[in-house]
Amino acid sequence: MIGMKHLSRLLCLLLIAGASYAQSQLPVCQGSTPSRWSNCTGRWLNTNGDKYEGEWRDGKPNGFGVQTFASGEKYTGTWKDGKYEGQGTIAAANGTVISQGTWSANQLLRPTNPALAQISESQRLDNERKAAQLEQERVRLAQERERLDADKLQREKAKQTASIAVRASASPPDAFGEVTLTIRTNADTSSLKLNGDELGGRADGVYTAKRVARAGQETKFTVVARDLYGNTDTKVLTVSRALSEAKESFAELNAANLRPQAKRDAVAIIIGIQDYLRIPKAEFAKDDALAFYDYALRLGIKPDNINMMLDSKADDVSIVKAFKNWLPSRVTKDKTDVYVFFSGHGLPSDEGKLYLLPYGVDKDLLERTAVAQKEVVNLLQTARPKSVTMFMDSCYSGQTRGGEQLLASARPVSIKLEEKAYPDNFTVMSASANSQISSSSPDLKHGIFSYYLMKGLEGDADENKDGTITIGKLQSYLADKVPRFAMKMNRTQEPQLVGDSARVLVSK
Repeated sequence: MIGMKHLSRLLCLLLIAGASYAQSQLPVCQGSTPSRWSNCTGRWLNTNGDKYEGEWRDGKPNGFGVQTFASGEKYTGTWKDGKYEGQGTIAAANGTVISQGTWSANQLLRPTNPALAQISESQRLDNERKAAQLEQERVRLAQERERLDADKLQREKAKQTASIAVRASASPPDAFGEVTLTIRTNADTSSLKLNGDELGGRADGVYTAKRVARAGQETKFTVVARDLYGNTDTKVLTVSRALSEAKESFAELNAANLRPQAKRDAVAIIIGIQDYLRIPKAEFAKDDALAFYDYALRLGIKPDNINMMLDSKADDVSIVKAFKNWLPSRVTKDKTDVYVFFSGHGLPSDEGKLYLLPYGVDKDLLERTAVAQKEVVNLLQTARPKSVTMFMDSCYSGQTRGGEQLLASARPVSIKLEEKAYPDNFTVMSASANSQISSSSPDLKHGIFSYYLMKGLEGDADENKDGTITIGKLQSYLADKVPRFAMKMNRTQEPQLVGDSARVLVSK
C-alpha cells in the first residue's frame, strides 16, 4: 500500500506533468514587463527573491504555474487573477508537502489528503498570515512601481526646464575671525564646493559652513553648486575683517560706591566750564562738575550748601560773588569745612600770576575778565572756615585739555613762590604740574584727574582696606593712575598736592 507522503508527491508530479503539457500549448511571453503579458507562458523574478514560472493573462498569473518563494517553499498548481485557484500544492524547501487540495483566492478550501485536514490551528493561521503578507507585498510593490514611474516622469520633465541658483550670505567675523556661511540652492543639489572643498549633495540644497576670514584684508569665498542634471551656478562672497585694536575698558563713575558720610557742617562750590564763549572748549569739564555733585552729597554736604555753576552760569561776576557773598553766609567761623571743585581752563599771565578762566574770559583782557586764583584763596581765607579742600582739574601750561594753544604765544611759566603759598588749613590737589597739560579722555568721558579723583573716593584709593580714605591715600592713588593713563596719550601729567596728607575725607 502506498504511504500518504508518497501519494502526495505522486499527485504533485502529475500536476507538474499536466502543467508542462498545458504550457506547451501557449506561446512564450514576449517583452520584459509582465504587466503586458497575456495568454502566454513566462518566467518572472521579483525584487524580493520570489519567482514565478507558468501561464499569464492580463499581466497576472493565470492558469497553471509554479511560484518559488525566497525561503525555498513552492506552490505548484492553478491560478486565477494572480491568486491560488483550483488544485494546488505547497511544499517545503525539502519537498515535504505542507498544504494540498482545492484553493480559492489563496485560501485552502478542501484538502486532498484527509491527514492534511488535521493541520493544527496554528499552522492554518500561519498560512493565512503568509498569504496576507504576500498580498500586502504585492500591493506594496505595485505602489512602489507607480511611485518610481511618477518620479521618473517628474525627473524627465524637470530635466527639460531645470536650472540652479545659489544664494549665499556670511555673518560678521567674530572676535576670532570666524564667519558662518549660509548657502541655499533652489534645486536638488548633487555637489556643492566651497573654495574647492566638496560639501556633498543635499536634496533640500541647504548648507552651513564655518570658515575664518583673514585679518586686515578681504577674504573671498567661492561657492559652486551642481544639480542632478549637471547644471551649475557660482556665487562669490567677500568678507572684510578689520585688524582688532586692543581697547581697554573703564568702569563708569558710580557715586553709589562711596559710603555716605554723616551730615556735617560743610559747604561746597562746584564749577564746571566746558563750552567757553571766546576760547576753545575744555572737553568734559561740565561732566566732571555734574558727577562731583553726587560725591559732594555723599561726603555729608547738604544740597542747600552746594553752589554749582556750569558753563554760562560760571562767568567772572558769578564766581567772585559765590566766594565773596554766598560762601560767608554759609560758613560758621572755625567750624565749617569748605570744598572747592573746579574743572576748566587756567592760565598764567606774563608776570606769572595764575588765573581761573570763567565762561566769558577774553584772552586779550585776562586781568579784567579772568578770576585770579590768589583772589579766590583770599576770599576763602576771609570767610574763616575750619578747613578748605580744593580739587583743581585745570592746568597753567597755556594749552587746552586736547593740546590746543589757548594763546598763540602761550608757554609754561615758573610760578612765583607767593602764588603757591596757601594758609595752613588749606589742602589743594591739582591735576598736573604747572608746565603740564591737564588732559581729558573720550574713553573716560571725563578729565583724567577728575575721573580718578572720584574713583578714588569710591574706595579704589583705600589701599589697605581699613575703611578710611585720607588725602595721602588719595594722592598716592592719583600719582599712580593719572601718569599711567597720560602716558598712553604720549603726555606727562603728574597730580600735585599742597597741604595735610593726613586729613580724612572718608571715614568708616
